[in-house]
Amino acid sequence: MLALAVCFPAASQGVRKTMDEFNKMSRNDTSLVVLHGVVSRLKGDQRGVFYLKDETGEAYIYGLVDGRPGSNVSFPQMQIVMGDTLTVSGRHSIYNGTIIEMAGGHLLRKADGPDHAAEWERRGTVDVEPRFKGKNANAFSSWVTARLKYPKDAKAAHIDGTVILKFVIGTNGGVQEVEVVKGILPSLDAEAVRVVRSSPKWRPAIKDGKPVRYTYEFPVIFVIPE
Repeated sequence: MLALAVCFPAASQGVRKTMDEFNKMSRNDTSLVVLHGVVSRLKGDQRGVFYLKDETGEAYIYGLVDGRPGSNVSFPQMQIVMGDTLTVSGRHSIYNGTIIEMAGGHLLRKADGPDHAAEWERRGTVDVEPRFKGKNANAFSSWVTARLKYPKDAKAAHIDGTVILKFVIGTNGGVQEVEVVKGILPSLDAEAVRVVRSSPKWRPAIKDGKPVRYTYEFPVIFVIPE
């Protein structure tokens, strides 16, 4: 269920550079660049402050957001740890006259490193599955069904069926990374995503006594109201 490599559409175009080339750019050069390397040091786990390393050196990344247009995924939700391989795009800048950095970069591609396995768990390998309001996923299904609002265009066209979503229960119990695996109609798909995203926190999955991420594939059933 859990992909070990995640690709995102590029938020902007940039010229591919090594870390050494990036660090040697002119002070006045604010061109868009693309960097590819391994996370070598994490300085801040809330805003996305870290160092990216390749065979030529390290580059300082200050602030990283999801590369998908309109996405609101935060840096903690990206679950980036040391050893992960990233491709990022952003502008070369100088902070305070001395610090060379890429500020406000966008994540284009991510592949989990060897240290990532401890924080990412496949479904079925946990000791305790997530709980919704103290119950199992069936209780969540009932909660979702009670909050669905049938879109007017789908009702008028007499369209119903099942939307399959995929989402993650994070280590803090929050519902994250909701996406449509199999849709029916854009308005029905959007309504399913809206309700699932509005979920209150769950009790997270437990592995070896610690909370871990857990991936669900979840059906949202639409039946045309009478």
